[in-house]
Amino acid sequence: MDNVMRSIQMFLLLIVCTLAGKYKVSQALNADPNIDLIEIQDFQTLPNICNGKECPKYSGVDDVRLPSSVKMRDYPEMNWISSSRYEPVDNSCLEGSKAMVEYYEELYNYFKGVNTMGLLMERTVPIRIIGQIDPDTEKVVHCHLMFFIPDMYSVNAPAPLSVGIFVGHNWEKRCYVVAIHGNYSWKRAMKIHKVLNSFLIRKKVTGVSVTELILDIYSGYGVPNSKKYSELLLCMKVDEFY
Repeated sequence: MDNVMRSIQMFLLLIVCTLAGKYKVSQALNADPNIDLIEIQDFQTLPNICNGKECPKYSGVDDVRLPSSVKMRDYPEMNWISSSRYEPVDNSCLEGSKAMVEYYEELYNYFKGVNTMGLLMERTVPIRIIGQIDPDTEKVVHCHLMFFIPDMYSVNAPAPLSVGIFVGHNWEKRCYVVAIHGNYSWKRAMKIHKVLNSFLIRKKVTGVSVTELILDIYSGYGVPNSKKYSELLLCMKVDEFY
């Protein structure tokens, strides 16, 4: 009888904690119905911009040379589901690109079970768009669109059924990050990329992959976020980081 009463008390305590917001169960369980309750607390550590969705982990790095608007971060290696290369439109990987929209739909469907395992996954944030830039002409050569694969599926990630997308691996890397509040555009990202690169040159920072522009979008394209927010990343070359 005592065991029964204790079980009822524990059950009621869990309900109270849930209603109080200690465990964001509804958000956490949307990711996977089999998730362990112990793991739900990990969701509390995610940045507000992730809005309850899983997003890449990183560790901050102090650098006295950087102004407060520029952050340095170390990202661990992780797997991404990526589009094939697509051509920019009017020097943009974002606006006006029919290929970008089509690839976005294929990537979205990957999370909805269009993969070799029929696995349903909560889509992650951010939406990452990478543009390869010709340093001489400052023109975008080609683009990629991608989402990172949730940690719990990353090791044995299912292959996509769509031929235009693939599972790729990113090695750990160190990046310089600038927050973009409000409306974002590829043109604005290009300007920030150029200014950030010039700043790093003046500070005699070497080993940066200046031909790669990374734009992480945390709002828009179906990502529920009342405040528009994105980040521009300029990362070190892998061999320079090591």
